Amino acid sequence: MRNDEVSEQELQEHFLDFSPEQLKLVVGRMAKARKIQIKTDEQHRPSIRLRDPMIARKLLAIEDEDEIKTYEAIEAVGSKGIASRIIKYKTKQAVTRVAKTLAALESKQLIKAVKLQKNTQHVKSYILFHLKLDDQAGAHITVFGEGTNFDTQGFDMVSKLCTVFLKNRMKDFIQRKMSSEATASEILENVRQTNTVKVDLVEESIEAVMKMLELNGKVERREHIDPELGPVVRYRLHVSKSDRPEASIPCIGCPVKNLCSLDSPINPVDCPHFDAWVKKVDF
Repeated sequence: MRNDEVSEQELQEHFLDFSPEQLKLVVGRMAKARKIQIKTDEQHRPSIRLRDPMIARKLLAIEDEDEIKTYEAIEAVGSKGIASRIIKYKTKQAVTRVAKTLAALESKQLIKAVKLQKNTQHVKSYILFHLKLDDQAGAHITVFGEGTNFDTQGFDMVSKLCTVFLKNRMKDFIQRKMSSEATASEILENVRQTNTVKVDLVEESIEAVMKMLELNGKVERREHIDPELGPVVRYRLHVSKSDRPEASIPCIGCPVKNLCSLDSPINPVDCPHFDAWVKKVDF
């Protein structure tokens, strides 16, 4: 809990003359007047923070509930910043509606958009107008170094390990119908288990590698909505039609394929070409 926040228990201990019901009523009135922010932690325990009077007045003047929900979603993450797609999920607004509410809050100088370099792309985050974006996590992205000091060999090694892991995931999918996708966290755990990388990798390092592999057409980036976690990014090996095992099956160009069946003298069981293909293909 931050220094400027108090729990309901601390509030009750301070205002001993108030009954829990009276205190709850006062907190409710202050929340309605936008004077306080009510947050809940991972254990769903509420905490209360007093808002700046000027901000409270600006919020009280807003009649659009979507703007209030958007502001509170940005306020909840503090100086970490939040992307518009996360705001869309948390506030359950359409993309166009989110864009309008963000623009409205920016015009009121309640929030601001901040662009930062993350991995190999620019990312736009939203924070409260008076805050500075905390991008300490961005320092880990340069684990491979920068400029002339960039560790090409280390980066290539991690890229190879990531690709091998996703290839094995694809094989598991083909053979046992297991998931062919993996999160950056799962890929990171596998890379660490190989004990071949000396640098201290973090998830952002893997995301940087994945972005490069995606640009090279070797992996696919897929985003799913988890009921509890919100947007979750997963990666899988990119397999083109020409790379798939069935693309080289001899049946495609067989001149007697129309006569082929399990009950016919011409059948896949006795076909030497089909048998050779099965032995050659690595499923």
